[in-house]
Amino acid sequence: MKMTKKIRPTGNGRPLQPAHSAAAVMKYFRTQWPRIGGTALTPLRADAFQDPRFTEHYEPGILVRAYVAACGQITSPQNAIGLLGAARDLNLPLYKVASTECADIRRRTHALNRDHYGSNRKLAEGDVSDLGFDKWSFQQILPTRKPLPGAPVTLEARSIDVILPAGVSSGEFEKRLHMAMANASLNSWLETSDGIAHCALVGLDPREQQRFTALKFGKPTRVSPAEEIYIFRPIGEDADRLLTIVETIVYQLVIGTASPPNPLWSSASQHAGRRDGAPSDRRHASA
Repeated sequence: MKMTKKIRPTGNGRPLQPAHSAAAVMKYFRTQWPRIGGTALTPLRADAFQDPRFTEHYEPGILVRAYVAACGQITSPQNAIGLLGAARDLNLPLYKVASTECADIRRRTHALNRDHYGSNRKLAEGDVSDLGFDKWSFQQILPTRKPLPGAPVTLEARSIDVILPAGVSSGEFEKRLHMAMANASLNSWLETSDGIAHCALVGLDPREQQRFTALKFGKPTRVSPAEEIYIFRPIGEDADRLLTIVETIVYQLVIGTASPPNPLWSSASQHAGRRDGAPSDRRHASA
């Protein structure tokens, strides 16, 4: 697989940042970015976790940590690599948002770095692996509010810690998290009319901007869509929305209004399609 990072011009949008800025979003385009959770996301009542329907049924289970991660660097306007480079190409704020049950969340970055999470793209001339996806780091999450009183949720500097209801696995929580944010998942959004139109504005082929991860298991390699890369900003409104989504998942699981778990959620990401021609099932893809 060819290692590459092609920097392309990003159309003629109105400048937002000073020349030579290292920011990811440099220009204004008329694109309306999706917000995680969409228009249907509604904050819980302030006393939701003090409601007897919650307090009388919640039993603490395992601790998981929702996190926001990024990677990449820029040495000149023409040389940006990693997810930062992808963000500059697309003129979009891009971050990996997911969760882990690791007691020390830094262990999660070791796996992301070894897998070069999200480095792969599929071009007409073949698959490429972009540079800079081997130095992932966690980002500070800065919502404008604290978790609701009584919620089994703690806001840390680089994670939102959640004590799940007893009987709920970290895998189920992560799948529910992705379902709630799927409208802003980069790969999916690039297939929408808004995503296609935005790529036309910045002069890119949306099919060639979708991100994948090549997972190696000895000789076999299986390619998994990197669905956990989102159009997201870890400061302000998007961080508020992430906190609301986490709270809502826990609350609905306890009071019984959450959708039934999908049996496919027990399938690990390793079941994604192989590069040897086996079909890929995106329902199984997560990392």
